[in-house]
Amino acid sequence: MALAYAQSNLSTSDLHVSGLNYESEATAIYLGDFANARLEPEGNKYTFLLNDFIDAYSKKCDAYLPADKVALTRERCVQETVTRNGFGVETNRYCSQYVTEKTGFFADPDLHRISKALEKKVSREIIGSIIPQPGTDAGATARRLTDIALAGNGDMARLLAQNSCTSPGLKHFQANLERFGTNQTPLKLASKATLASVRGSDGPYVPSDYGKLIDALIAKNAQGWAFNRYIRGSVSGVNIGATPDGRPAMINARYRFSQLGQPNNGSVRVTFENGRPACLYFFDAPRTCRIPSPGVVTAYEKGEVR
Repeated sequence: MALAYAQSNLSTSDLHVSGLNYESEATAIYLGDFANARLEPEGNKYTFLLNDFIDAYSKKCDAYLPADKVALTRERCVQETVTRNGFGVETNRYCSQYVTEKTGFFADPDLHRISKALEKKVSREIIGSIIPQPGTDAGATARRLTDIALAGNGDMARLLAQNSCTSPGLKHFQANLERFGTNQTPLKLASKATLASVRGSDGPYVPSDYGKLIDALIAKNAQGWAFNRYIRGSVSGVNIGATPDGRPAMINARYRFSQLGQPNNGSVRVTFENGRPACLYFFDAPRTCRIPSPGVVTAYEKGEVR
């Protein structure tokens, strides 16, 4: 895909990203600041962000897709296999036959090509997580994918609600989204702006109410919990381990949650990298890194979690 338009007139405000969970990531992609995008070209975050963009663009901007646009398809289960034990109790259920059907929507062929290649990688990871290695958390991969999917769900629809299909800023973002996924040189703005220069700082090192930060991180993560329900505002016993320069390196805290309607106590350890929350380790899966909500991380960077 060769998007040709004048870059020189674009400014940092020509792409509106307010309210996105992946605001920092989308901003870095738009600016061409790939080194600080917090994404990897073959990583799961980029995969979900790309697919979310393809889906949102296909629904709002179909009229602006190229003539060689590609029909989007989905897999639908048409037959399930159920296994039962000697007592007739169901022990397993899975889809044993799928059919591929068109969705009625279309995509840019180049973005679609990247997406299909990345989907194969994600599928292999999911299959690999079903048969984990000894000593590993069987659900770790599934939990991390859930965290990423929840964080990015609807983000690109919000982006397209704030930017017109033909806006130069959106075209620039789309071009860089493709370039990032194919390891090409990014398109920069004439100002050479970076994520750090837009934020006006080198990092998220602002005075914060760490209890509120932990509360916000747990609340977002809890949206993907299967059975337990987090009790908002229940964080206590916040213990901060700081580095010599005063930046947080690790925070331990307690919290409350309900399980089948009964209140319980839990604990979490949050580790930091470059001053930003990097992993949440909950007491019931202490070796599994749960991915922090990028929206909460962005708010923390901007000093909005106090």
